[in-house]
Amino acid sequence: MIEIRREDFSIDEITKKMKNPRIGALSIYLGTVREFPEGLGLEFENDNHAIQKLEEIERRAINRFEIAYVTIIHRVGFLGISENILLVAVSASHREPAFDACRSIIDDIKDLHKSWGKEVLK
Repeated sequence: MIEIRREDFSIDEITKKMKNPRIGALSIYLGTVREFPEGLGLEFENDNHAIQKLEEIERRAINRFEIAYVTIIHRVGFLGISENILLVAVSASHREPAFDACRSIIDDIKDLHKSWGKEVLK
């Protein structure tokens, strides 16, 4: 599941949907806005191409790792210090592919942020 939204999300609701008897591992990453000099927060525009890029990232992870489900939720708009930006959740039968896929997805999204997000200064 890929979702871009303005409002916050519930980690519990997402992980509940990803569990089933075949799943032995859920790897979850929560990205938040950290404090930076002279900064008020981050701004992410609702880019029409972002959903396509996130879907590509998801497909690569599914093809590369032995995983069952991937959820990527990315917020847009102005996000202040300590607000949630990104949730990446990966489920698999075993922990190693869940961890590896989650890290790979996060790294790919970090590259996407270089062209998508911008710091909002004081």
